[in-house]
This record gives sequence, C-alpha cells and structure tokens, in this order.
Amino acid sequence: MLQEVFNIDLIKIHWLENFDDPDDRCAHGKVRVKIGDEIVADNTDDITDWWTLSAMALHLLRTLESDHLENAPVAQCLIPGEGHHIGHKENDFAVHIETAYPMVKGCNWWVTHLGNIITLKTENGLSISISFETYKNEIIAFVDKVENFYKRSSPKNLPEDKYDREGYLKFWNEWHTRRNKWN
Repeated sequence: MLQEVFNIDLIKIHWLENFDDPDDRCAHGKVRVKIGDEIVADNTDDITDWWTLSAMALHLLRTLESDHLENAPVAQCLIPGEGHHIGHKENDFAVHIETAYPMVKGCNWWVTHLGNIITLKTENGLSISISFETYKNEIIAFVDKVENFYKRSSPKNLPEDKYDREGYLKFWNEWHTRRNKWN
C-alpha cells in the first residue's frame, strides 16, 4: 500500500531585498516540505533564512524524469539555501546552479522511480512510496506558483555578461521545456 504523504507548502515568496528589483532574477522564500511523517524542510522560523525557490523548482522538475540519488544527483541539493551562479556548457541542455550546500543551509532527499511508483528517502532514512501522479501534481503545483510570481513581477533585466546572460536564458529554456511536458 502506498503512503500518499508528500506536501510542499509555499509559505512566502519574494525577491531577495523584498522589492521587485529588475536585476534580481532569483525568487527566494520560505517553504515547508513533508515526506511521510517527517518535516524535511522548514525555514519558516528563521527570519534571516531565505531559500532559492527558483532553483528548487527547476531541481524538482528534473526529478519528474530522473532519479535524484546520493551518487547521481540532479543537483547539489533539491532546495538550495542559495543559488549564486548558473553554470552551463554550450551543448548541454541542463544548467548547473552552483550552491554552497552543505555549508549553507539547504535540504535534500532522494528520489527513485520504479514504474509509476516514486520512492522518497529523507536524509534521516525515512522512506515512503507514492504514486508518480501524486508526486508530479505536488511538484507542478509548486513550480507553477513560483512561475506565477515571476509573471506578476516586473520583467527581469538580462545579465550584461554574455556567459551569465546565456546561463539565465538556458535556465528558463530548461524550465519551460521540462514544465511543458506535463501540460
């Protein structure tokens, strides 16, 4: 029997300096993630702790098609405390969001696909299985909330540096390509 408990609660989303700066391209905020009976992520009590929700959303989109394993992760961590640089290679579809995890706060859990079943394993060792549909719906709902925040905000300025500009554009290309598979 599947244990259908996987929740992502978006508590607050904002730009880093709490105003809509067209040069701030990373959505930050507070989330609470529950897997089974365990709260695996909750930064709501620390007013100085703002996680990078745009990076989190992209990382979670990747887990809809790929396992996220300790020895083969889709990213350094699923919820980075910060995402300070978008690395990329010319012919790679996926970008690499550089974080300071585990030195800077962030959260991780492991994701394994087996047919239509997703197994989630926390860093504390709790393991649950849920349907792919349940997992996908929770991820897509979160991703859409983050993207809607961008849509409600002022347009973002592209970075002046060519490499950074290409990375930012590749980030959104990867996001939209992955997200649009689940319309």
